[in-house]
Amino acid sequence: MKPDDHNPSWARLTAAARRAPFAGDTAAPYGFATRVAALAFAAERPMRSLFERFSLRAVGVASLLAVLSVVANYSVLTVEVAEEDYSVAGEDPVALLLGPIE
Repeated sequence: MKPDDHNPSWARLTAAARRAPFAGDTAAPYGFATRVAALAFAAERPMRSLFERFSLRAVGVASLLAVLSVVANYSVLTVEVAEEDYSVAGEDPVALLLGPIE
């Protein structure tokens, strides 16, 4: 059990809080949300680092280069490979991949 002499000021505070009338839900004043949003958008943004400034541009340039490389090599990618029998029984698969060693 808890002792009764733990903190008399805390006991008085909680007793006063229990006696206080319920205030109910209070709404924000008219225009409060608009004022808060306007202040948030008007705040000056801190100086961004050099890395942060150029990172999105670098992603865009890298994406553009990737698309251009696929477009430039599209004809090579779509050429059908001549049918070769890669699964020759009795031959070394490593030798087939690496070619003849002389």
